[in-house]
Amino acid sequence: MRTGMLIACVLLIATIATGLMTGSEVKRLSDRYISAAEELQVMAQQEDWTRAAETVEAYLNTWEETVPWLQMLINHEDVDYVTLALMRMRAGVMAQDQGTCYEACSELHEHAEHLYHRDSFTLANIL
Repeated sequence: MRTGMLIACVLLIATIATGLMTGSEVKRLSDRYISAAEELQVMAQQEDWTRAAETVEAYLNTWEETVPWLQMLINHEDVDYVTLALMRMRAGVMAQDQGTCYEACSELHEHAEHLYHRDSFTLANIL
């Protein structure tokens, strides 16, 4: 009986610690792509298309490296929304269309923020 309780306590502590660690990592990732949206919006406003193209490609490549492990942790659909927003941003930059870039930046900001809030380790999400 005592052994079973000990195992249950260890598993509970491990589950909570893992949840906190993954939540912290997803929060860091979410913040990175929120700032990416803001950075890309500034570049679109300044019509710095060359730098914007390089930046969006770098963010997209980094994101694609992150996607496989991230999809194991959080909702697959949320990850896809961020991917689509980045691809839309790339299309806007290639077309040098500020309107598309502004929309894509707004979508990227919203979906990146949603990554953390939807799957954060909070009482509301647990219940």
